[in-house]
Amino acid sequence: MFIQRYGKYLLLLPGIIVTGFFLVVPVILIVVVSFMQYFTMKSPTLTLQNYIDFITSPQTPTILANTFGMSIAASLLTLLVGYPAAYFLAFRIESVKTRNYIISLLLVPFLIDWNARTIAWIPILGEYGAVNYILQILNITREPVPLLFSRWTLLIIWLQTNILFMIFPIYLALIRIDPDLINAARVLKAPPSKVFFNIIFKLSLPGVAVGFTFVLVNTLGDYITPALWAGGIQVLGLSIASFAANFVWPYAATLSTVLVLIAMAVLFILFKLVDIKKLVE
Repeated sequence: MFIQRYGKYLLLLPGIIVTGFFLVVPVILIVVVSFMQYFTMKSPTLTLQNYIDFITSPQTPTILANTFGMSIAASLLTLLVGYPAAYFLAFRIESVKTRNYIISLLLVPFLIDWNARTIAWIPILGEYGAVNYILQILNITREPVPLLFSRWTLLIIWLQTNILFMIFPIYLALIRIDPDLINAARVLKAPPSKVFFNIIFKLSLPGVAVGFTFVLVNTLGDYITPALWAGGIQVLGLSIASFAANFVWPYAATLSTVLVLIAMAVLFILFKLVDIKKLVE
């Protein structure tokens, strides 16, 4: 009787166990360590000094501005590029087979190792790369322009790395829109701009929110790409990695906790504005 009534909930048990053991427990440990003066499990001394040091540090505003400013900028840039691509897939290609073929092609770069995909930007944006060669051939510049190791390089690489995480949720939201709504608006002589913004864009907002979340979370936690390509820009992820590598674990845990809390606050506001449950209804 018990299994018949609650058996379906037992299917959630493996996922709950894995999530609890590999996500909830580590996060709790990180929060606990962030309140320690020195990392020890025998007789830990709890203190707020790590958070006080973070708040009073003169570098904190710059680090926070770099971290969230670059991540939000990358998310918006990915949205600007990804939304037209998703719209084209959903409304301009009628053949399902062709859609699947294009989607398969979009997945091909992700079969290549991340290091190879990242290093491939050197012959493109490098001093003697393709972009500088074209600029000089067209007499736009006389000398090579330094395009690598800057904030723009970071945005371009993040765009290339996360574009599919933006395209697919928006595409799924767009193909769920009832075509009769669009046709009815057109029959009633609604301007194309209003058809797009009042129907298509608003109904695709759950997909936009999910894609924006994916890109934001991926870029907030990334420290390797800023370390390699951002020209020395300091972000929270890079600071966490630096303190952890030097065994300053309590302060690294403090920065990790701050990063998680601020990210959760941003996502909470985003999900309050947009109901993402409509994406799966």
